[in-house]
Amino acid sequence: MDQNRQPRLPVKHLLLAALLVSFAALTGLSGVAHADQTEPPGNPDKAGRVMLNVRAGLAFGLVNADRDLRLLGTVGIDFGVAVSSHYNAYLVLTPQVDLRTGFFNVMVPLGFQYDIRLGRGLYLYPRVSLGYAAMISNPSVDLGSLQFSATDVTHGGVGIPEFGIKYIVNGRLNLGFEPVSVPIFFTSNSYAVWYRVLGLIGGTF
Repeated sequence: MDQNRQPRLPVKHLLLAALLVSFAALTGLSGVAHADQTEPPGNPDKAGRVMLNVRAGLAFGLVNADRDLRLLGTVGIDFGVAVSSHYNAYLVLTPQVDLRTGFFNVMVPLGFQYDIRLGRGLYLYPRVSLGYAAMISNPSVDLGSLQFSATDVTHGGVGIPEFGIKYIVNGRLNLGFEPVSVPIFFTSNSYAVWYRVLGLIGGTF
């Protein structure tokens, strides 16, 4: 990402984004507390309150993605713990990386996810996350028999709104699809946006 060509993103905008994410999480937790008072504990669709998934897919550059970064692969892990008695509201740690040869966008966000039941074992889920990110590039130049390379690291933050659907088989096996995942990487003076499509497989314990 060529920061010389990036528009500046004022720090106050970054703080506003962080506040909005925090507000969404707190609002969700407030709703969870109310739901816990009206719903019986436990969930017949889920074996327990711990969720662990592996996700993989493709990322497409939307804003300020250089030509070589407009198509990336993506892999990650979801580790979630239900914070509601009916196991539908989760705090989720989602370490992940968008990558191609010589480039890695490493992200470690913490988020809030809420499962909306459509039918037995079938759920829609919105999720919003905020955390640390680092863009790591290792470009190389070949000059005959010589090869030169250098590693460049750009530290920043990332916010990720996401939306998906999953089916839980026998209370334990999670199979899902995320048609909407929009990681927004930002520093104090630049930002970049990708759109991702992912599939997931995992379990509930």
